[in-house]
Amino acid sequence: MHNNDLPKKSKEEDSLNFAPYASRVAKGILNYSQDETFILSIEGEWGSGKTTLINFIKNEIKGSEKKDKYRIIHFNPWLITDINQVVKLFFDELMKIILSVTTKAKKDEFKKDVKKFIAAIAPDSVSIGITDAIKAKYNIAKRFQDEDKDNLEKIKERINEYLKGLEKKIVIIIDDIDRLTDKETEFIFRLTKGIADFDNLIYILLYDKGVVSKSLEKFKSEKGQKYLEKIVQYPLTIPKPHKTTIKRLLFKELDEILEKLETEKVKYIFNKETWSQVHLVIDKYIKTVRDINQIVNIVSFEYPIIAEDVNFTDFFIISLIKLKNHTLHELIQDKPSDFFIGNYRTSEVIEKEKKRIIENFNENLKDFFEFKDLLEIIFPIYSKYDFGRKGSHTTKYISNINYFENYFSFSTSDDKMSMKEYYIIREKLLSLDFEAFKEALQEVDKKQKSQYFLDMFYELKESIEKEGIENAFYNTLKVCKLLKSENVGSYFGASVSYEHLGYSLLLEHKSVDNFLLDFYKNDDEISFIIKAQLLKDINEEIVKEYSDKKVIISKATLEELNNVVREKLEDITLNKILEGLHPSYIVYIYDSFKASLEKLSNELKDYIFKDTKSFFEILKVFERVSKVMSSNTGQYDKHSIAKDNLLNLIDLNEVEEYIKNLNISTLSDEQNILLTYWKNNEKW
Repeated sequence: MHNNDLPKKSKEEDSLNFAPYASRVAKGILNYSQDETFILSIEGEWGSGKTTLINFIKNEIKGSEKKDKYRIIHFNPWLITDINQVVKLFFDELMKIILSVTTKAKKDEFKKDVKKFIAAIAPDSVSIGITDAIKAKYNIAKRFQDEDKDNLEKIKERINEYLKGLEKKIVIIIDDIDRLTDKETEFIFRLTKGIADFDNLIYILLYDKGVVSKSLEKFKSEKGQKYLEKIVQYPLTIPKPHKTTIKRLLFKELDEILEKLETEKVKYIFNKETWSQVHLVIDKYIKTVRDINQIVNIVSFEYPIIAEDVNFTDFFIISLIKLKNHTLHELIQDKPSDFFIGNYRTSEVIEKEKKRIIENFNENLKDFFEFKDLLEIIFPIYSKYDFGRKGSHTTKYISNINYFENYFSFSTSDDKMSMKEYYIIREKLLSLDFEAFKEALQEVDKKQKSQYFLDMFYELKESIEKEGIENAFYNTLKVCKLLKSENVGSYFGASVSYEHLGYSLLLEHKSVDNFLLDFYKNDDEISFIIKAQLLKDINEEIVKEYSDKKVIISKATLEELNNVVREKLEDITLNKILEGLHPSYIVYIYDSFKASLEKLSNELKDYIFKDTKSFFEILKVFERVSKVMSSNTGQYDKHSIAKDNLLNLIDLNEVEEYIKNLNISTLSDEQNILLTYWKNNEKW
């Protein structure tokens, strides 16, 4: 990516349209014919393009017809850490140029004067090594112990006489003065105006006027700006680029970042509607090339790392806030509840929270009013417009509590699922390898992220090939089977979530008739009860007058499927129930398919009253734990027998009569407990 903050060197790089201005300034310098020192300045804020402009001016001078009559020194004192070295380097460069262009005979006398002059003005002891011919070391205490005993003014006059007759002018550019310390800044201006103000020198000083004025006030009795006016003969202000130019440069840089992500096949979220709001307010915050570079540096460094897990507009704005007001950024990070509403459900609570947040901003966050236009975009609670902001996995707004933390780190928060994790599991779900899918799911569930996968899969709505749909369908129902049989513990929530996922996959299948017929007739790997529940859901959705969740299936195929399930239900034996088939399905599933319970009922009647052992075995099968939670322990506190299920299979009066004839004293503790459970549910 191109760095706009690096000074440009040629017109081809002139993104700010500085070239015409540079051409005019260069012509003014080339037309200056007087011998006296001329000092002009180029003034502008940091990052406004001062060095770029001076590069263009240098090119204009070097490319002009008068180029042979000029020599240029580009001097940057900020790169030097010692004022003594500043003096050394300044005169090193100056003398190299002077000696290279002079034709005068008395060079040795001139060199000697220069050595004395340097030693006299250097703040401390300094080594001077202009050329091999000029080497010396002077100390403050010995500066004027030389044989001729001349004073400084006479030395300076002799140097100036030497320079006055030069056939060339020397342009001395001193850059980054506003980066120096106060003491160094004052010395540079004293050097140019009072010390090294020799003939045929043209100084171009580059600085931020506000910064330099403040520095000079510490050494002068008058205002720094007044002092500058006495020194600088011709001040120039850096031309301000039009706001449309700044916008164009900014958006060009951001486009390059996004284009690179596309090349690398990184998916990111970009909303034109919310980004259009950025266009309306960006002029207020991005005014210079330096501003562009600062925000682009943040975005280019941080955004690609988490691009899939944040919204681009929101990331850009929160980064801009971080750049412009770190205190506000930290406040948002530390207390998000003061900026957006969490997962509240009732309209009453939502309205109450809205009022609290707005009042808090108006009363306690007055210092941040200037940033309200940015806050209104990412936290619409502050604005009467919400720009259609709905918290979801597809938009990933900062005001969505599920994604908020992603904006303040280089990774997804530990309890959330990153897009990388999501795509890993999604890929395994769509594959033939069920074991790999199960293992991946178990791994993310260790961090309690399982539900996030389902939510994201539903919401992201990515197209799936037929083979992937069928693989995912089987993997989904296999997970349901494991959950229902409790063979994998409770690593994931209720199997109903996956039953719904299986159903949603059928909505995407393009030839569902043949697929379902084969599934119900020939597949024995998936639990029949899960199959029955799935078909029950299909039937219920199809009969709804208005539904966008209808599986597109022919009437003949649906009837055939119902017959298959009905026949299998009627063929279920009592052994299936004794082996763990949950009795609640007897009511819900049989009734849904109008299946006969006659075979199962006859088997139960023959078995339940066979002896005491078989009787209590049936009660145990139909034992039900109440869903009423104990407020003290958090545990289920009531057991009963599912008489509503038994009622469909046997006359409960016969059961009551059987219980009356039992000899309580001969029963085990467990059997007596089951009788207690029977009494817990008196009505059926």
